[in-house]
Parts: sequence; C-alpha cells; structure tokens
Amino acid sequence: MNFRLLSGDVLKLSCSTLVLGVFEGEGIKGIAGKVDEALGGVITRLAQEERFGGELGKSVSVNTLDQIGAQRVLVIGLGKRSKISPDTFRKAGIVVARKTKQSLGNVVVGFETDKQDGYVSAFAEGFILGGYEFDKYKTTNNKRETGVKEVGFLWAGLSDEVFRKEIEFAEIVSEATNFARDLVNEPPAVLTPTKLAEIAKDIARQENLECEIFDKEEIERRGMGGLLAVSRGSEEPPRFIHLIYKPRKKTRKSVAIVGKGITFDSGGLCIKPRESMRTMKMDMSGAACILGVMKAIPRLNPPCVVHGLISATENMPGARAYKPDDIIRTFSGKTIEVVDTDAEGRIVLSDAISYAVKLGVGEIIDVATLTGACIVALGNYTAGIMGNDEKLIQRVIKAAQRAGEKVWQLPMDDELRKEIESDVADVKNVGSRWGGAITAAMFLEKFVENTPWVHLDIAGPAFFDKGSEWNPKGGTGFGVRTLIRYLLER
Repeated sequence: MNFRLLSGDVLKLSCSTLVLGVFEGEGIKGIAGKVDEALGGVITRLAQEERFGGELGKSVSVNTLDQIGAQRVLVIGLGKRSKISPDTFRKAGIVVARKTKQSLGNVVVGFETDKQDGYVSAFAEGFILGGYEFDKYKTTNNKRETGVKEVGFLWAGLSDEVFRKEIEFAEIVSEATNFARDLVNEPPAVLTPTKLAEIAKDIARQENLECEIFDKEEIERRGMGGLLAVSRGSEEPPRFIHLIYKPRKKTRKSVAIVGKGITFDSGGLCIKPRESMRTMKMDMSGAACILGVMKAIPRLNPPCVVHGLISATENMPGARAYKPDDIIRTFSGKTIEVVDTDAEGRIVLSDAISYAVKLGVGEIIDVATLTGACIVALGNYTAGIMGNDEKLIQRVIKAAQRAGEKVWQLPMDDELRKEIESDVADVKNVGSRWGGAITAAMFLEKFVENTPWVHLDIAGPAFFDKGSEWNPKGGTGFGVRTLIRYLLER
C-alpha cells in the first residue's frame, strides 16, 4: 500500500473515491460543503434521505457523474467534535477500507481538523487493519480481488516529514497486528508448537534478534514441569521460545512479555464440548501477540531490553495426558494441584513467568486467552487487566487507550485468595466458579515473586467468530498495538 501527501484543489483531484469527513450535528461543511456545492447539493439531500448526521462509523456515498475529478464521494461520520481522538480516525480508516475494498483505483482522503495528534497515523493504521482478510486457503477463483493501491491525504497543515513518520509507524504497527492475526487464524494442524518455534526463528533472523528454542528434552532438563505436564497428552512435542531484543544504546531497563501458546485446546481429559472446542486454535493468541510485537520493535527501537517468552504446546486427551488430582512441580519449584485439565494456560504460563523472574527483568507483562470468566465479566470487546503494581497497571492502561484497545481493571480482592489454596500442594489451578478471571490472575501472581507484573486476559477480544463493527472475523491481534506503545514509552 502506498500513502502520499497531496495538495491542490479537491474538486480537481483525480481518484476513484474521494473520502470526506463530517462531524456529528454540524452538517455538510468545509471541504465536504465545497464538494456538495459543486455536485448541486446531492450530498446534503442524500444525507437527509438516509438520516445521516455524521455519527461515527456511518457513511453516505454518491456517484459524481464526472462533475468533479473524483468518480465517487464517500462522506463518513467522525462523531462529535468534542470527542475527537486518534481512535476516531483509526475507526474512520477501518470504515473507508471496508467501503473501498472492491475499488479498482486510488483513494483520496480530505479531512479538516484543528490539530493533528497522530490522526494521520491512526487513519492509516485503521485503513490497513480494515483491509485485512485471511484468504490463504481459498482457491484463486474464490479470492476477493482488491484494487486500492494508493491512498492520498489532502490534510492541511501537515509537513512531509511528519507525514512520513506517522505513516511509517502506522505501517509497522498494523502489519505486526495483521501478522498476529494470521498466526491465530492458521489451522491447528498447520500451526503446531514446532511450527510456532520455526516462525520465531524466522523473525529472529529477519529482525536480528537473539533466539533460544527449548525442545522437549531441554524443557525437561530445565525442570519446566508445568509445560511438560500439559503437553503429555499430545503427539506434538512442546516448545519453549525465548526471543531477545536489545536497543542500540546500552540500558539496564528490561521487560519480559510472556504469551500463552496453546496451539489447540481440547480441554485435555476434562474435555470441552464440541461447540466450545471449535475455535480453540485461537488459544495461542497471547503467543501471536508476543511474536507480532517482537517482529515490530526492532524497526521502532524502544529504549529497553525486551524478552519475548512463549510456552507452546497442545492440550490433548491422549493416553499419557495429565489428570485431575495430579501434582506438578514447576520451574520455580512450587507445586500445583490439578483440579481441571482445561485450566492449562495458567500452568504453562507459570513456567514462563518463573523463567522471566530468573532472568532478572524489571517488569513482566503476560498476555493470555486465560478465562471464560473474563468474557462473562467484561464481554467480548474488553480485556481484563490485573497485577501487583498499580503504577505499571496504569501505564499499560494508558498505552491501551492510545492504541484504541479496550482494557478494564479487575480487583485483586484478598478474600478470593483462599479459593486457590490447596491441601496437598502450594496452589491449585482453579477455585470455585466465582471470580474466575481474578483467581486465575492470583494463581499467576504466585510465580512472579517481587517483580512488578501485569496480566492481560484477552479471552474476549482475541477472536471474533462473527466479526464486529471494528474487528474482522477470526483473530484480532489484540494486544500488539498496546504493548508496542507501552514499550516505546518505557
């Protein structure tokens, strides 16, 4: 995709689609008003007929009949001017990408704003994200042909230097997100733990990262009993993935980002019903997020060392599968009583988190599709955030707000800790059904020791079975944009 900064008369610009933005309740004014006048007021009349008032995400489209340089005008709502933010333009970009998906020419975008504040970057990010489609396994005849190759920006007051920087950032972040989406959408027979590790190696080679991959024998030798136990029911061997990014300037600051990499979750011996199992290729969305981030950050140069850690395995009900009532000794030395084999994610994460602690990192952020309870609490669109350091939690929340990803803090209520107390081990892997997202986080907290730590439960927004207004069907790449922004400001 080519993005260009344009100048000139909006009425004379030749393009297949001219995109204009209007604010809710302000009518067809500014550039849109100028175009409307040249078209004899057809935009105003159509807006009245379709009751379009500039609401965010809404749009009207008219054919110009060659009265101006553009063949078609697409007017999109930006919502209320008082609520304008980068996310306004990110969502506008998604709308434009979807509305122009079948276009065979170029698109020109003409917006008027009082300030910039990353709006161009957000729009370009949204446009790339909005055009995403996973059609790798469709035959050629069934693939959708998309023709938009260039987007021009007619945006007053923007220098070419600022424009280039904003577009570069948007391309890196959105392409990393789409990369994570691709990983989540791959069939589980293709994206095995071994394949995930191979992809990590490829990223390391391409982006000049350090990389260590532990095979089953090395995992066993290092005492990663949690990962080993969960993997026992599968014919696919487990992998532990460790990628390391180092900034150009030496620094003592270091962060570990940890991803749950269950490439398929049947539930193990506590097997899931068919409908619950059907989308469980997405249970490695945390791992996909980590790989997306590690692919992007060498080109953005955040000022801290970043360790990307992934515990990768399937959770299957084979003859040697781990069982309820088993007791597992983890990498940390702590023991886990298994109550439910379908609460495997926290078990494999325990080893990865303990490994991060041993590395001596300054902060740990884990990302996991951990609990259905989090979806019950917050719905499909919002991730739960918890942790042991309020300042770190708030910094991650602010990064998520800038990224346009919804997170909500859940309370780590001490009264719930008794739910995961075990009579026979240091901790049990599930408590009662109440507060399940919180007790899962409390389980992980047992392994972070004194390291500042944040847990992102992305079970809801990681995957959409039917798609949503702003997200595609399938994997969303949730968390990539948040973590990149967090690391850049670290």
